[in-house]
Amino acid sequence: MMNSPYGRMMLCLWISANCVAAAAAAGELRTIRGTVRAEGAPLSRVLVSDGWQVVQTDARGEYELPLGENSGRFVFVTTPAGFWTEAFYVPREQAATAGRADFALRRVEQPERFDFVFMADMHLDNRKVGLAKFRASLEEINALQPRPAFLWAQGDICLQGHAGQDYVAGLKLAAMPVRNGAGNHEMMLAKPNPREDFETLFGPTYYSFDWGFIHCIVLDGNKAVPGVKDYKAVHGAVEGSELAWLRADLAAQPPGKPIVVGIHIPIVTTYPQRRRENPPDAPYWEVTNRDVLTELLAAHRVRLVLQGHMHENERTVVQGVEYVSSISLSGSWYQSGEGFERGVDGCPRGYRIVSVDGTKVTHRYQSSSESRVDRQGEFWGLDKPLARGTAVSVVFNCYDAPHGSTAEARFDAGAWQPMPAFAAMNEKIGLAMTHHFRLQADTTALTPGRHTISARVRWPDGQVVEETAEWTVSGE
Repeated sequence: MMNSPYGRMMLCLWISANCVAAAAAAGELRTIRGTVRAEGAPLSRVLVSDGWQVVQTDARGEYELPLGENSGRFVFVTTPAGFWTEAFYVPREQAATAGRADFALRRVEQPERFDFVFMADMHLDNRKVGLAKFRASLEEINALQPRPAFLWAQGDICLQGHAGQDYVAGLKLAAMPVRNGAGNHEMMLAKPNPREDFETLFGPTYYSFDWGFIHCIVLDGNKAVPGVKDYKAVHGAVEGSELAWLRADLAAQPPGKPIVVGIHIPIVTTYPQRRRENPPDAPYWEVTNRDVLTELLAAHRVRLVLQGHMHENERTVVQGVEYVSSISLSGSWYQSGEGFERGVDGCPRGYRIVSVDGTKVTHRYQSSSESRVDRQGEFWGLDKPLARGTAVSVVFNCYDAPHGSTAEARFDAGAWQPMPAFAAMNEKIGLAMTHHFRLQADTTALTPGRHTISARVRWPDGQVVEETAEWTVSGE
């Protein structure tokens, strides 16, 4: 039994619980107790945590949880499949004073097939246009078919810009449950507890929940650095109690259960290497303990890691785990005003739709609201007529193409020609952009008039994106 995956999981939980229980018996810790119930009935084998340890409820729905110096600021329940609650956490001080933390869940229909929406980088500090566009995106998300089961927001509400109440008011439009994670702009750097504002509004900055067949892990990964200003004052790191909790939470999952992780500052990204005049391992662009996390997530066969922070789409696979930096809801911080918004990679602002069918998990990028387009990419450099016989440099931005994609292009019905990956530059911030491809050719064989150009991009998983545009060759 103990040699089976389930047996090892139970042994891990038993060791964790008994070690802290021994410390409690010695007077070093205080043990709190509680129950997890749904509609009056006890729920067994439900995970409860203090942000460091993970324990399970027994057949009576009861648990014991010693609190100590490594405990986080909350006691929280991992809502199991088929159940939900907004009150999934209790402040540690409250639990310690009462000696209890009880959780009442409700039954929620959770079919095998469902979608959820992941969004990040809402940046509502730009109230002039941001609030209206945020609301428009929420109304659009409400109208998606099928309607998303829940909305997962992974940071940069911009509490530093005092946007918390505006964000909470806007979320009242959401027609589905919402879970929130913290971004670097939620760290209130002048306060002894930088997470105070986030915790007041939303509770713990890291926790987990189940929905249907999948297990979702919301990570914090923000480390405030004293004496540093602006965005460089928050580094990416999952360490200490958070890392201990993550190990315990992953160990408590049954083998084969699909796991999706969300974090704001990416675990895996090539952004630092692509941004001009930045160190190759910039801690404010990516987590500092990447290797520890990629090994851990691979060992537990995590399916998907959803990331924010970069305001771009970037997709790559490390040790069988897909890491996705997903486009910002704000584009480039709503810099266009009332107009079309783009992220730093040229993609229209938007969010990501994750589809679950049993144990199968897929996802897709979706442009949003005033920046909504039907195409999956666009050509650059065709806006003006080109003189016949001149050299042509045409770039195709395939909005969500993963690393390792290949592309080709052709004029009219001609032969397909290779379209190599191209580091197109966002000169405003000095960023070489991903998922761009370039065709260099000439127009000698083309007659003056209207022509078409087609791009075909093949992703590593075999998916093919093809887009066609018209352009003009002049007789000059």
